[in-house]
Amino acid sequence: MLQVKRKREDPSSSYCQTESPLLPSDSKDFTIPKTRNIGIIAHIDAGKTTTSERMLYYAGVTKRIGDIDDGDTVMDYLAAERERGITINSAAITFGWQGHRINLIDTPGHVDFTMEVERAVRVLDGAVTILDGVAGVEAQTETVWKQADRYEIPRIAFVNKLDRTGAAFGRTVREMWKKLRTRPLVVQLPVMNEESMDERHKGLKAVVDLVTMEMIQWDEAHADGSVLKRIPLEAATTDRALLEEAVKGRTALVEALAEMDDAIVETFFDEADGDHMRVNAEAVKAAIRRVTVANKAVPVLCGAAFKNLGVQPLLNAVIDYLPSPLDRPSAMVTYSSGKTALIPLNDSHLCALAFKVVHDAKRGPMVYVKVYSGKINTRMTLFNTTTRGKERVNKLLQMYAKDVEEIPSIGAGNIGVIVGLKDTRTGDTLVQSNDTNAIKKGLQLGNIDIPSPAFFSAVEPASVSEEEAVTNALKNLVREDPSLKVWTDEESGQLLVSGMGELHLEIVKDRLLNDFKVKAEMGKMRISYRETCQSEANASAVYDKEVMGKRARAACHVEISPIHEDLEQTDAKQILEEGWIANAGNQLAAEVTLADDDSSPSFASENTATQLHPEDMKQAVHNGLLAGLARGAVLGFPLTKLRVKAYDLQTFGPDTTLGAISACVSHGVYEAVQKASPCLLEPMMEVYTEVNENHIGNVVSDLSGTRRGHVIGLESSALGDDQDGTISEHAQVYAPEDSLLVKSDVDGYKPKQVIKAHVPLSSMLGYSSALRSLTGGSGSFSMRVIGYGEMSKDRERSVISEMKGF
Repeated sequence: MLQVKRKREDPSSSYCQTESPLLPSDSKDFTIPKTRNIGIIAHIDAGKTTTSERMLYYAGVTKRIGDIDDGDTVMDYLAAERERGITINSAAITFGWQGHRINLIDTPGHVDFTMEVERAVRVLDGAVTILDGVAGVEAQTETVWKQADRYEIPRIAFVNKLDRTGAAFGRTVREMWKKLRTRPLVVQLPVMNEESMDERHKGLKAVVDLVTMEMIQWDEAHADGSVLKRIPLEAATTDRALLEEAVKGRTALVEALAEMDDAIVETFFDEADGDHMRVNAEAVKAAIRRVTVANKAVPVLCGAAFKNLGVQPLLNAVIDYLPSPLDRPSAMVTYSSGKTALIPLNDSHLCALAFKVVHDAKRGPMVYVKVYSGKINTRMTLFNTTTRGKERVNKLLQMYAKDVEEIPSIGAGNIGVIVGLKDTRTGDTLVQSNDTNAIKKGLQLGNIDIPSPAFFSAVEPASVSEEEAVTNALKNLVREDPSLKVWTDEESGQLLVSGMGELHLEIVKDRLLNDFKVKAEMGKMRISYRETCQSEANASAVYDKEVMGKRARAACHVEISPIHEDLEQTDAKQILEEGWIANAGNQLAAEVTLADDDSSPSFASENTATQLHPEDMKQAVHNGLLAGLARGAVLGFPLTKLRVKAYDLQTFGPDTTLGAISACVSHGVYEAVQKASPCLLEPMMEVYTEVNENHIGNVVSDLSGTRRGHVIGLESSALGDDQDGTISEHAQVYAPEDSLLVKSDVDGYKPKQVIKAHVPLSSMLGYSSALRSLTGGSGSFSMRVIGYGEMSKDRERSVISEMKGF
């Protein structure tokens, strides 16, 4: 029997807690192979922050466990986060575990802050997905899972809240297979305690480790879960059903690994003589790591973080199964010529990505970076290949949520913070200022996708003297959060800010008043619509103006047509080969050719005089297309779902400038849009509403009637093996029978029904209160933007009248 205690006086203990966090300056032996850059991703209220706080406690970063309800968590340190009990800002922290350095990012689960998840997964090497053992795989879980899929991030899963009534481990594993389309590898089984009379200890009491065939038990005398012991399974229990299930699980684990990993097949036959139980734990652990790093499968662990159960084995799994920076593919960079290349981690040339900017009242802008090669040193001069400007590093910091430690450098594979960068934003690429090759070729790391905002609101300074302070505060907020947009309405002159949702803009208001201390009012929340065209059109535009005493001229043709097919289903490679570029739901083409006809003002006849390079002119045309599509002809909303081409560009000697070309193309787009039957589009939401069976009728009627939605389907939150014809798929995946593990909890629990519908966003305003009324407070919902749909003419007239005020 192995017993491990959390002792401050025994630094050699595996689960030792030290007096202070493991600082980078104290960890010189932490090489790249012993570094883990991980994030915690999940649906809101699945237990991400709760799990993170336990990790920090057992690692010795904190002396007491932070509690969300008490508002004293380390990771949720903003006043708005503690007040609402949710994560808003992705917080980073570094700590040590089992001789390794872990850089952890705790991400938000609310759909309004999906940008925080997007930029976090962009730089992660691995992720821990928290699943609610009662609710299973929820809507936002699917969203963040797809975000991680795009970047091919290896993951492990932790089924949480198994201490609650209705929790079902096996059902959740099957949902992973069905909804997330991943291969779950069950490496632990929960052991329930149904006989305890004390509610504190009822539910999950232990975990069976199928890799080592041991039972992990937590000492009930230590409420913080710091004392645990590992006991060989046969010595720990006489429950035949549990022993048989463990053997079944171990057999299934080895069999699943053998399908994906050749090395364990050799071990199975050569060393274990074909016996699944004799395959040694180290061989199984190594095989799990290989298939996890290769994104072939996802190890599944279990626990109850709030009851302090299962977190230490989860930390061990982070070390054992998730990749180090060396295990990840080399970073791909793109040059301005369009060519791509791979930058290995051991390359001496600096290549770093700025993935987050935070405005600190004392330190100024703090830029979070992931270094993919080379090293950033204090006082180094960097070159931003995105903005084409130099930046000076004043200080380098290692973050501990809101606390910091100054460090001398940030090496390859690590995450840190730079203080002193004035113009760097999210998604910018940084190289060393003397790296002429990277600067000349325009080296760029992959951009971070920025979602389109769905709501907007007017911001009114309290007085004229506050205008500058409000403008500067909004600039800082936009630099922090690229999913926020700020612009001035040309007709009303109002300052407008748009965001992802009602909560998002509510947080903006809080921060303006409390963090930036400005005096301003925010107007009524409005929907951020889009515009498109219903027919084809073309226009000839001539730009001829005098700017600062100098004449500026250009002429061009623009043709425009609607895109009827789904842009996401269009082959992006084909678009690029044909010279088309996808941008914000549109397809753009800038046709710039050298004409030989001297009868018309062309590049051939007058380019020498203008001294404009064809590539610069093409970029000017592209900029003009973007500017023209930024404002529609109906209400001035951005245009989408359009195919736009600019061609027959004419120059007029020295009178033609790049600015004139862009202005001419923009004007041409506007004229073409006016001729092409412009109309409004409204944001469409995919809504998941979870209700009890007796409330289905009322909720469906409300969604399809009052809210103008279209109900797509209905499914139980507890998926059976025979649903949707997936029994053959489930037969390939081992998931234990919950009746053997949870007993009366599942027997007395009636699963809720999940209604999936597509509903206009405008109809979902105030839906939270309406749903509480319809379901007696038992219903819940989540939603995400899936695109923009056409609205009826009556609805369009109503929106135009509301927006214009007449």
